[in-house]
Amino acid sequence: MSDSAKTHPPPVAFGDQNNTGGFLKVVKVILGNGSYVALGFFANVVSANGLTPAEFGLVSVALATLNVLQEVCGNGLDLSMVRLAAPHVESNPQRAAAYYRAALQLKLLVNGAVALLLFLFAPGIAGLVFSNPDIAPLLRWVSLGLLGASLYNYMLARVQAEERFSLYAVLRASNNVGKLLVLGVIAMLDLFTPDGVLAAWIAAFFIGYLLSLAMGVTRHTAQPEGKHLDSTYWTQLFHFGKWVVASSFLFSLYSRVDMLVLARYVDAADIGQYAAAWNITYIIDLMTYSVIIALLPQAVKIQHHGDFPGYLKRTFGICLVIALSLAPLYLLSGLLFSIFFPAYTGSADLFRILFIGAIITLLFHPLYLILYARNRVNRLALINFLLLAFSIVLSLAVIPQYGAEGAAWVTVIGRVFASVLICYFVYLELQAIAFSHRSQAQ
Repeated sequence: MSDSAKTHPPPVAFGDQNNTGGFLKVVKVILGNGSYVALGFFANVVSANGLTPAEFGLVSVALATLNVLQEVCGNGLDLSMVRLAAPHVESNPQRAAAYYRAALQLKLLVNGAVALLLFLFAPGIAGLVFSNPDIAPLLRWVSLGLLGASLYNYMLARVQAEERFSLYAVLRASNNVGKLLVLGVIAMLDLFTPDGVLAAWIAAFFIGYLLSLAMGVTRHTAQPEGKHLDSTYWTQLFHFGKWVVASSFLFSLYSRVDMLVLARYVDAADIGQYAAAWNITYIIDLMTYSVIIALLPQAVKIQHHGDFPGYLKRTFGICLVIALSLAPLYLLSGLLFSIFFPAYTGSADLFRILFIGAIITLLFHPLYLILYARNRVNRLALINFLLLAFSIVLSLAVIPQYGAEGAAWVTVIGRVFASVLICYFVYLELQAIAFSHRSQAQ
């Protein structure tokens, strides 16, 4: 995609674009996330083998906490910004810039407040939530990570809205380049501790943000319309984003219920074994995220009712190709862990369980973009609320008795349940589209 300073063609309906263009955008995002995955894999290898399983478990719990808290005003707001700004990038760049500015203001305000509270009350949270005071210092690092993640992910969302996916690929990969650089520094300084490793993860956010500035993400931005603190845009972001933020937060909390419940009922070494398996499974989740990132701008531009079924078929086809390409991960999982994670060979069995759920997610979750395109985000929030409640109940019933293996099966069952709900609500939406089309034809 050309730089934002250049002239873009006007938005077109999805049905007017050839399949190759959409697929190439997915490929670019996958290349960026693929580089991120490859570099992240090595960062995890270095971290897991440089720490004991118990230490790696503590770091994993801290990162799970970061993943959940950043969604208070994180990916959901980013998606709202993309949804509202993308249609105006070419036709009214001043309005798009106003949405960018308002989103950044909200992210810094809300996440800054959450970060301050976490820093102040870290010891109490460590005892109350995790029953482990050793996590308290790591939670203070998490508070700093919230700010870094806000800035870095905001920049990624901007290039997504402008469909500059080559730049997205570079910035995505830069995150783990930063991790590896900082891990190298702390190793040379003999600071390879849980605090040091977590600091590397957090520093990578700030490195990625600075790189995005250096690469001109904001250089050619139009002057935003409206006042510097314009409540109009805050209101619009909140009006659309309230359900997106709620949906993203609920989904993020659901996706880490396994780790948070494990932290209460098993020792840190078992958490480390589970985390090693989960981190490899995350490769598949990033592929799912790649499809969502690449196709969201196109989904929100769909203008004709008849384009939705074809869009869903193409999306599922892309996901099926990716799923088949990931089969070697399952077949070679034992060898993978024995070579790269010799202290975590027990994680291979856990990974094979988690793999099933991750593939199901890859095949069906991207279909929910039709709900974004139709402004049915409240239904996604309902899906994720039901999913969270289901997973909490199942986790508390299974994990205390069956430990890490139970957590893996809870995750798989939860992903199946989520996919069934998504397919059901997408089916209802397609029925509504068909009914509306028939009514207009009469």
